[in-house]
Amino acid sequence: MAEINRLEEAYNWNISRLADAFGLHRDTVRKRLKEAGVVPAGSRNGANLYALKDAGPALFSDRIGSAGLSPDDYPPQDRKAWFQSENERVKLEREMRLLVPVEDAHREMSRLAKAMASALDSLPDLLERDAGLAPEGLELVERVTDNLREQMYQAVMADDDYTEIAHG
Repeated sequence: MAEINRLEEAYNWNISRLADAFGLHRDTVRKRLKEAGVVPAGSRNGANLYALKDAGPALFSDRIGSAGLSPDDYPPQDRKAWFQSENERVKLEREMRLLVPVEDAHREMSRLAKAMASALDSLPDLLERDAGLAPEGLELVERVTDNLREQMYQAVMADDDYTEIAHG
């Protein structure tokens, strides 16, 4: 191991040490440092040394976050790798039941809406029979339940319009 005279030198590494530490090939490290325009912080025994604070972001900035880049901006091989990783992520999330097919979601929402509508339809009859509610009260309950059903219908239709706009 090389002798370190000053503490700052402990954070200045050559390409081989950076490659070993981060599990990258030396050529990859060299290429990313060059592309990022990282200037050597010094040299030791004829080898350039790079400050970790400069080398780290240069080595991983395009892999972490990719701010402002879309997969369409990637080189072909990186784009292929990105899409493959996304396909694997979707498969995993589907297996973990974090993603639900849209048809299943629509079917379940339909079942819920039908159950709710049925309960709202039978509410005035239940209140008349079991609670002995007067006709004026029944009319009010029917108006409120009709209003609720109309609001649910409008919400579903607005969501359908949004879905058609977003996907169609």
